Amino acid sequence: MKTVRVCEQHLPQVAREGRITPKTGPSKWERGRRIGQWQQPDPPFLFRAGGREQDSEGGPNVARKFRGTETVKVDGKGRMSIPARLRRVFDAGDPSFPTTNTGRTQLVAVYGPDWWNWIELYTLEAIEEIDEQIDALPRGSQQRRWLELLMNGQSTELEIDREGRLVLPLKLREKLGFLDGVETTFESRGDYIQVYNPDQRPKDVEALEDFASTYGPEFDPRAFLDPQTDEE
Repeated sequence: MKTVRVCEQHLPQVAREGRITPKTGPSKWERGRRIGQWQQPDPPFLFRAGGREQDSEGGPNVARKFRGTETVKVDGKGRMSIPARLRRVFDAGDPSFPTTNTGRTQLVAVYGPDWWNWIELYTLEAIEEIDEQIDALPRGSQQRRWLELLMNGQSTELEIDREGRLVLPLKLREKLGFLDGVETTFESRGDYIQVYNPDQRPKDVEALEDFASTYGPEFDPRAFLDPQTDEE
């Protein structure tokens, strides 16, 4: 049987740009990074193929929660290399990341009052959800003012650069004791990361352990997922 080879230049424009799917199955246009003359400049991007959202490497984009604990070193300029699996969650939580084509991911760091010995790194999606909850509270109420002070007044916007590095401002490094070469702990909290010096345990974790101790060592906290479980 005679084989016919079709050059890319003879394909319709929409096919060259990857906006249609060949009937034979997923094509190279749907696998993530484009090769050769189809290659778009970094950064990786999110897109949909066959009706399912994918990440920049062509895999399903399902990482919406942070999980696990990592050790990240701080250099003399305050740069920290964010582990790839955590970076993917920040990418997915930045609505502008797939379209800006800058390779930079926006996030928010909440550093809290003076007694906090940790910071919290939130995705933009998570912080916007919290902002909506705060806005739903009565304007001028003490609860709303307190939350606005914490989540807006005691926070700052940061970004992860194209090399996957986060630069922590000097005032935050000094607050947390993050000197050159210090290895910090990145501990997942679902929709945010708690960052702290492992030599100084976060004070809120100590309070949590005190609370947990009231239930006894054998209590399974997953019981709280049952709405019929009564808190003591």
